[in-house]
Amino acid sequence: MSGLLRLALRSHRGAIITMAIVSALGGASNAFGFVQIAGKTHAERLAFAHSMELIGAQFSYFLPPPVQLDTMGGYLTWRNFSSISLVFAVWAILAATGLARGDEERNLTELWLATGVSRLRWLAVRTAGFALAATIAIAAMVVLVGAAAAAAGDPLPIGGLVLEGLASLALTLCAFGFGVFVAQFFVTRRAAGLAGSGVLLALFFLNSARRSGVDIGALQWLSPFSYFDRSTPLLDGGQLDWSAIVVQLAAAAALITLAALAFVRRDVGGTLITRRGRSSAASARPSRDPLLRMPVLAAVEQQRGWIIGWAIGLSILGYFLVSITRTLVDAMLGIPALAPYFAALGVAGPADFVGIIWFATALLLIAIFVVVQANGWAADDAEGRLALWLSQPVSRTRIVIERLGSLLVACGVVVAASTFAVYLSARASGLPMPAGRTALAGFLMLPVAFALGGVGEALVGWRPRLAIVLLGIVTGLSYFIQQFAPIFRWPDWTLRLSIFALYGQPLSRDDWGGIAILVAMGAAGAAIAVVTMRRRDIGS
Repeated sequence: MSGLLRLALRSHRGAIITMAIVSALGGASNAFGFVQIAGKTHAERLAFAHSMELIGAQFSYFLPPPVQLDTMGGYLTWRNFSSISLVFAVWAILAATGLARGDEERNLTELWLATGVSRLRWLAVRTAGFALAATIAIAAMVVLVGAAAAAAGDPLPIGGLVLEGLASLALTLCAFGFGVFVAQFFVTRRAAGLAGSGVLLALFFLNSARRSGVDIGALQWLSPFSYFDRSTPLLDGGQLDWSAIVVQLAAAAALITLAALAFVRRDVGGTLITRRGRSSAASARPSRDPLLRMPVLAAVEQQRGWIIGWAIGLSILGYFLVSITRTLVDAMLGIPALAPYFAALGVAGPADFVGIIWFATALLLIAIFVVVQANGWAADDAEGRLALWLSQPVSRTRIVIERLGSLLVACGVVVAASTFAVYLSARASGLPMPAGRTALAGFLMLPVAFALGGVGEALVGWRPRLAIVLLGIVTGLSYFIQQFAPIFRWPDWTLRLSIFALYGQPLSRDDWGGIAILVAMGAAGAAIAVVTMRRRDIGS
């Protein structure tokens, strides 16, 4: 293995561990959860499958149509692998934009080119490094999920697991190719990551619209997730759709080739398409944009396009999800096997279901938004922007406060727009959602973002290179604890370990203790970040 390939693989070492842990935890939780809620006898599982298949189609915005839910393979295909594929795709986007832009901002690309490595070879080796890293992470996931299913008493076929891993790898590589291509049009890693992840989520929900019966015509072939859905190797009689695999790999190869051609054509540190500036007299005066002179709003102003895009996307999604809630309420309350689960969550009426269906989904998407922002904070440290700001001079304490402030403002815009859309959809659907409670539920999403942002700040201040890996683990564990603690009847205190669970059900009842913990976590994270940033040399 060449030195460049070893370094390329080593740069993904932390991400490999993170993805293996998160995907394995998700698979294991779903495997044991299936046995817990579906039962062990054939009759119990048939009854469970029949009930769930009646409502499973209503979750097409996030999951594929449910098939063979009386089997472990069918349940994991529906509940686990379809959702974990999105996680791998987001990782691919962040990794692609990191190598295409992050290395340039840190001058690593110029360093390798100066040693005589060609641009084509550099990009080819970095792509090979990610492909190898993704293969290792997905192989670990497949092995650990298979072991969990066997331990639960319902082993899966080895061949089906291998083919499922191949389908996940094809989707991941396709997303990686898209990320590398998108990065050629942006100067910074942060802008490329936000743009790439935003478009990826749009493609995911485009496929969700197709699942829900919306006629999107030829647009369905643009989403790589539609090709992933065509492979069902874990189902009885299912198979891997080789044509879909070929299309995804061909798309990845084409996108990487286009990115390579763009990389050869453009300047290092530049973009493929450059705007021609208007000629004007030189001026030493600062910009006339008043927002750029305001401490917190300056960072928000620089990302206004992506913030507006996220707000519009979540608003459309929220309106759609709430519009189908009435049908879901009637169907889900008729499933006896889910009654203990709903009782543990305290779900009793339509408002509670809106909290589960929309606000739980929105919290996960906001968490992704926070992780992307934290990725930008880590990049600021590694790529020299933080040192530039501190030389103005600006205190490190101010940097921490401004980062969290801009994060809350950005999340506030997204949350306000999407919550208003949810309220309008609820009124149109005849769901009893008081305006005050709905506004409160939206506002209390900000402490969740504050807590995650504080944890992210503390990690970035301590170890920028490990921050995103550790923040991803914290987010994943919080999500899985919230989802599976009621199913496995874990003690109530375990839910307090989940940031998402601390949010509670503000649409129907108050949990100010959980909100106080979230605020305390954010404040503690900010304080730790100030201390660690003062003690650590920038760039180390």
